[in-house]
Amino acid sequence: MLTIPEREIARHGPGNILAVCWRQWRTERTLRRRGIDFRTTDPAAVERAYATMTHEEFAAINGRQAWANWRTIPRAMSGSVPDRPLSIIDLGCGTGPSTEVLAFYAPVGSAIIGYELAAPLLRIASDRPYPNKHGSSVQVSFVCQGIAQTLRRPDGGAVPDRSVDLVNASGIVGHHFTPTTMEPLVRELRRILSPQGVAMLDVGPTCPARALISLMVSAGFASVRRCRSCAVDLMGEVVFRRIST
Repeated sequence: MLTIPEREIARHGPGNILAVCWRQWRTERTLRRRGIDFRTTDPAAVERAYATMTHEEFAAINGRQAWANWRTIPRAMSGSVPDRPLSIIDLGCGTGPSTEVLAFYAPVGSAIIGYELAAPLLRIASDRPYPNKHGSSVQVSFVCQGIAQTLRRPDGGAVPDRSVDLVNASGIVGHHFTPTTMEPLVRELRRILSPQGVAMLDVGPTCPARALISLMVSAGFASVRRCRSCAVDLMGEVVFRRIST
């Protein structure tokens, strides 16, 4: 299995968390004054809000999540996935900060597809480099679509059944989905994940951990563990493994 030492995780990650939180608060206040509300579970409203932001504004309001990604994602990956080339999907990738972390820690030869509903954010994600920790480029592609529907490859075809080793969601499930609106995505995860495939899904105010775990377990997943960025992180990600049947 892939093993990522905690001392390695501690060496990476952007910025001072207090400065990150201050910048996020100021930017959210500015956006509210302009009537931009991205904290909603309405997909159309979410798309409009994110599409209206500048790159700098999105980076600011996503700053705390980006900081957490460098800690939560590798902790969730370590011991959960095999140490071989992986087929990886990143849901709600935004401008690519979570994809960047996945690319950095993924085994050599892995391929990643990022999904984002807001086209302006996806254009930024497409222009970023995605090196692994050895400095080599990782194969990364993107698809502009919602994630509560059949997931498509960049060529337009459906992602094949049982073809994906790892699905990640950082800051989208727990903030933009409810247990009810999650049901189509859970079915899609069940379809695309390989036997023993892993889903690392964030939790938050709109989809708490207990509700998400109940939903995923009833759909044929085992809850493996919950990973947090730090001791005071109330959210984090829950790691699920597809039960092979």
